[in-house]
Amino acid sequence: MKLSAVIMAGGSGKRFWPLSRESKAKQSLALFSEKTLLAETIERIMPLAEEITIVSSLKQRAEIERDAGKYEKVKVIYEPCGRNTAPCILLSLFAIKSMCCEDRALLVLPSDHYVAYPERFRKTVEKGLDFLDKNKNYIGTVGIEPAYPETGFGYIKKGEVVESEIFGVESFEEKPCFEKAEKFVKSGNYLWNGGIFIFSLNSMLEEFKRLTPETYDKISSSESFELPEEKLYSSINSISFDYAIMEKTEKPLFAVPGNFGWSDVGSWLAYFELLPKDGSGNAKVGNADFINCRNSLAVNLTEKEIVMFEKERELLVATDDAIFSASLDDHAKMREITEFLSKNNLERLL
Repeated sequence: MKLSAVIMAGGSGKRFWPLSRESKAKQSLALFSEKTLLAETIERIMPLAEEITIVSSLKQRAEIERDAGKYEKVKVIYEPCGRNTAPCILLSLFAIKSMCCEDRALLVLPSDHYVAYPERFRKTVEKGLDFLDKNKNYIGTVGIEPAYPETGFGYIKKGEVVESEIFGVESFEEKPCFEKAEKFVKSGNYLWNGGIFIFSLNSMLEEFKRLTPETYDKISSSESFELPEEKLYSSINSISFDYAIMEKTEKPLFAVPGNFGWSDVGSWLAYFELLPKDGSGNAKVGNADFINCRNSLAVNLTEKEIVMFEKERELLVATDDAIFSASLDDHAKMREITEFLSKNNLERLL
């Protein structure tokens, strides 16, 4: 089967404030090279895909099209409002079905993850696609070989081997406490859930119709799959693909373990850990100097010089309209910042 890729590029721009905003979420940031995370995602999968469909928010249209317009075979559709990943994926399936008559293999992946080894990623995906081609009724996921006990990710429990280096799926586990995560990793029976899925177009449309009939009927009745009517789309139940389909389906599931230098770059701390460091463990982007600092991060998008003095595990971010200081250990509380801005008439910074 030919492959169609779906890149989910929504997001609210909260985790990486003040770099990210409502109109420019994480996937539109150039964090590791001159290219944005979205551009890197497109190029990572382009050698395998017949075409690529990006699903994004209308608020981010300008930034998304700045990237998408650089590539052939890339189409963008928009949600008038966010309704989580299940409606997002179903909308993309209807859009793809309207463009092609035959069945397709689908790869669904987030737009804002980091992959150190793209060729390894493609080989992992190809393993899953080869299996799907022989087992079109299966639904697959690419699981990440866990590098350490992480409490911020969901986990996939591997079942029996169904083919060389491909496993059945025994269960999906919610984000665990540290002790549970440690047991998961030590057992060797679990993978991180990276939100990457492989399935056939027609089979998944059937499954959405069976498991989420109301959502299926509403989206199928839309006058446009490129931009559904806001009133109709906002009435759809907000639910993740994991909850709506993966945890309820009676279809057989498979997992392809991957080890390709993956990170969801889910926080300033995760970003810091991926950057090169000086002898004292400090990392910087842009002009910055450290004096008696340890394990700190400075991100400077201005022409001014940043100087950090006697700081440990400190974060300092400077943009043209905001300066943000925090502890790297407070990365999980970032939503409090945008909530504060919203409540204090500072929406211009969101």
